[in-house]
Amino acid sequence: MLRILFFSFLIIFLIAFTILTIQRSDEEIIRSKLADMGYPEEDYIIVNKTVLYPDGSFVILSTPTKKYQVTAIDAYYFAKKYLNDTYNKKLEKHNYHLDVDADSIAEYEKNGKYYWMFEMRFGKKGTKGDFMGYVLVDRQSGHCKIRGLFG
Repeated sequence: MLRILFFSFLIIFLIAFTILTIQRSDEEIIRSKLADMGYPEEDYIIVNKTVLYPDGSFVILSTPTKKYQVTAIDAYYFAKKYLNDTYNKKLEKHNYHLDVDADSIAEYEKNGKYYWMFEMRFGKKGTKGDFMGYVLVDRQSGHCKIRGLFG
């Protein structure tokens, strides 16, 4: 009887431990993606006259220097806040929502402006939703804009 209790406890503990270690927060996912993009995990690195910091901010060493201080995690929360304030309050009465996917973070550059880019998803509450475009967050100012399927 004691063996059965011991092994039951052990199995429950291992299952709970496995589930808890598999789930990662959005911030952990973003930090992992930053490392995949070549950002350092600590301190800073200099690549092609650009200083890269672990949080995703960077400085271009030119005259004058250009600092892009919006971090990847800040950009994620700016994008979520933008969607909530602008669209989700209107959509919630219809049981729909727009959201950004932390795992989809990417860098985007157009006409000398740098952005953090997240996939935007649209769907019913409680679902992941379908891809509808991108939310771009300006890396200097934090301003958000949408690049959707229709424009």
